[in-house]
Amino acid sequence: IKRLGESSQEIGSIVELINDISEQTNILALNAAIQAASAGEAGRGFAVVADEVQRLAERASNATKRIETLVQTIQSDTNEAVSSMEQTTSEVVAGARLAEDAGTALGEIENVSTNLAALIEGISSASQQQSAAATGITATMNTIQSITAQTSQGANQTAESIGNLAQLAADLRRSVADFKLPA
Repeated sequence: IKRLGESSQEIGSIVELINDISEQTNILALNAAIQAASAGEAGRGFAVVADEVQRLAERASNATKRIETLVQTIQSDTNEAVSSMEQTTSEVVAGARLAEDAGTALGEIENVSTNLAALIEGISSASQQQSAAATGITATMNTIQSITAQTSQGANQTAESIGNLAQLAADLRRSVADFKLPA
């Protein structure tokens, strides 16, 4: 897109050159018409040629003005596209950073959940030993064991989700690494 903008600027320079040539041709045609008028009857054929050259110069001038308008529109649209791409790239980079930070936070949550699961399993084990001492305590400890199993399952699901998110963050980082901001 940047190259398109540069090309449209080159076209603008060429259009300006054509416009200058058209103006000079118009002046030459005017001078030729004056010379033909001074020559009288002998310059009549030359006057017709001078008029035609002047009309061609005017048509060329009108065409260059239309081209110039189109080139300006292309340049404006190209600049907007470049700005939009730069903004999108910045937003993707920021999103990748957020995903990476989220992955780190989820990794910490995984560690805490693992430690918590280990502690809960220890409590469950102690509860099982105490259950032999009293029937009332046994019922309570069985409930704690059930909660421990659910928490452990939740921790495993969290760990799996964290792994998936870490993979997604790595994929996104690789994808963003391919983007090059225009110089």
